[in-house]
Amino acid sequence: MNSKILGAVYGSLVADAFALGGHWVYDVNEIKLAFASLNGFHNPLTAYHNNKKAGDFTHYGDQSLWLLESLSLEHEFSLSSYSLRWKEYMKEYKGYIDGASSATLKNLEKGKSPLEAGSFSQDLSVVSRIAPLALVYGDNYTDFLSYALLQVKTTHNSFKVILATQFFTELLYRVLQGQSPRAAMSEIEAKSEDKNILNWIKVAFASVEHNTLEAINSFGQSCSVNGGCPGTLHLILKYEDDYKEAMQQNVYAGGDSAARGMVSGMILGAYNGIEAIPKEWINGLNNKNRIEKYLGILDE
Repeated sequence: MNSKILGAVYGSLVADAFALGGHWVYDVNEIKLAFASLNGFHNPLTAYHNNKKAGDFTHYGDQSLWLLESLSLEHEFSLSSYSLRWKEYMKEYKGYIDGASSATLKNLEKGKSPLEAGSFSQDLSVVSRIAPLALVYGDNYTDFLSYALLQVKTTHNSFKVILATQFFTELLYRVLQGQSPRAAMSEIEAKSEDKNILNWIKVAFASVEHNTLEAINSFGQSCSVNGGCPGTLHLILKYEDDYKEAMQQNVYAGGDSAARGMVSGMILGAYNGIEAIPKEWINGLNNKNRIEKYLGILDE
């Protein structure tokens, strides 16, 4: 299992745990006051995650872990297996259950199929769950995209989320094949005809010279792909060679830092390799043994 793929998976999961402390805090001064030094994991500041502790995942990371578990059991993406596993875990879940998850769970319990049950949420968070798919499909773009879209549609079936999934799956694939994020974005921009994608890339490139707090505040700190996509691309471009700094500045920018962090983390982790992720952060994951178990099964 190569460093780039491991970097994508750990880059995403570590980013989620790292963001837990300040996740959904929109007052950047509150974050700075609470975390004067961001060199490790912190207990969450908000009541949304009041049953979590430093080193845990948010509900985004937990769902990515469930996908990793499903892949390790099936050695492929099985829509029925993953959906059933997601449903059973979510029914007993003690963490925060967001609107998209709640709507999806209700639809599944009504008997709708996995492809009929997804909500119409436009949250970026679901895109952050695709990194584990690279373990099985990272060398096959057609399959990677196909299964990334299937996974996303199980809970988020809106046009903007599907579009963001297509974009970030291609970006991750290109980076895994050896392109820099900047070069990959430029090539996607050159061939794209979608005004949303073109705008995300354009404003992200224009924001690189600006302070990250100001840039993300201008795009929007919230969960939607509308602001989340350019904010995530800003982090990738500005800190292309520095995973650690990207994660720190992402948390200080406030809002839905877990979603931005996971998506930017998988791209920067893939580009710089697992060696770029601080070892103490990886070792500090409370689910580290579980992750290693699933990775070991997939590597057999």
